[in-house]
Amino acid sequence: MILKNIKIIDVLQDGRGVARTEGKTVFVENAVYGETLDAKIIAEKKNFLEARKINTKIKSDYQRKPPCPYFYECGGCSIMDINYETQIELKKNLIINAIRKSTKIELSDLEIVKSPEFRYRNKIRLQVDKNGGLNYLETYSKKLVKIYDCLIANEKISENLARIEKITKDINQKFTVSIKEITIRANENDILLNFQGNFDNNTIAYIKEKYSTSNYSINLLTARDLITISGESYLDYKIGQKEFKISANDFYQVNDYQIENLYTLAREFLGNEQKLLDLYCGSATSSMSINDDRIIGVEINKNAIKDAKENAIRNKLKDYKFIAKNAKFIDSNFIKKEKIDAVTVDPPRAGLDKEVVKTIANADIEKIVYISCNPQTLARDIKRFMDKGYELKKIKAVDMFPQTMHVETIALIQKM
Repeated sequence: MILKNIKIIDVLQDGRGVARTEGKTVFVENAVYGETLDAKIIAEKKNFLEARKINTKIKSDYQRKPPCPYFYECGGCSIMDINYETQIELKKNLIINAIRKSTKIELSDLEIVKSPEFRYRNKIRLQVDKNGGLNYLETYSKKLVKIYDCLIANEKISENLARIEKITKDINQKFTVSIKEITIRANENDILLNFQGNFDNNTIAYIKEKYSTSNYSINLLTARDLITISGESYLDYKIGQKEFKISANDFYQVNDYQIENLYTLAREFLGNEQKLLDLYCGSATSSMSINDDRIIGVEINKNAIKDAKENAIRNKLKDYKFIAKNAKFIDSNFIKKEKIDAVTVDPPRAGLDKEVVKTIANADIEKIVYISCNPQTLARDIKRFMDKGYELKKIKAVDMFPQTMHVETIALIQKM
């Protein structure tokens, strides 16, 4: 079935356009915000339709020619064909609509801290083909899109992609499809390469012999182990005046320009230094940037907790404790015993577990600073706190991911 002359009035977080026709919402692949188009229905659900654009009838006023030659195939960016000012407005609407839907709060406006549009990412993840070529995945599929550059990768990564590909080609052409995926991380001076795939003893021996003196730090990530081939298994980063060790699998915000802006806002929301419980603390970049000392961090990743302890020593903290546990390990008695004043959370996209919300609320914590990459689960969790006697006091956003519909939001949730 063909839908004719439908107008795209919004954009989902995955980049699909949103239209409405005959009382149903339509999600349209490859659509541009503001355009009028014809689309073919590819799936019919109870409350919405899924469709794919056939052709444009009226071009969007917000549209631009994407500066990246891979945009129409590559799934790395979803809204590069929309001017940046409109990208910001769409993200603003995404957050405002999510808050309205879950909490019934009507935000009249929302401040979003803008980012440079390109060359901002300190980390990219690429698929490696059988010949060792570097690829992203095609939009809405598992097909590979060969790339020679990525406009959102920072200059350090971009300048080294060709040399990195020589390494992956050398290995995969000698040992059949050894490397399946590569994560490239960069700081100001160094590059860390994490290879994932199938590495037998012969492959490992060859890589060690040939690349042990590489200018890059190289790690092999197997199902059971991390093997360091050259350099270190981590990179050093600086946020403000603090220095952090970030290991191969540690979480670290990807936007070089916005990390300090994000944590400065969170610090302002928190207020004067307090005894802070940081759930999902990772290697403690957020908690140490938000609060100078008096920190308890909880994180399920044991290696990240090791780094958090080292980062505490590096930054001369005196009062800290880092615990390698699931966030649900913490109960109200623990919070009261440790005399916690405030809580910060930066959970995965799925948001907070109901039990974690209940624990924080039952401990009568006055302030929760919530950092989220998912407006829908953030809004849901704000409502859960509201049901337990809290209110949304402040909310702002930081555009950490230009050219995509992803955005980082910071909320201050406070006891009424």
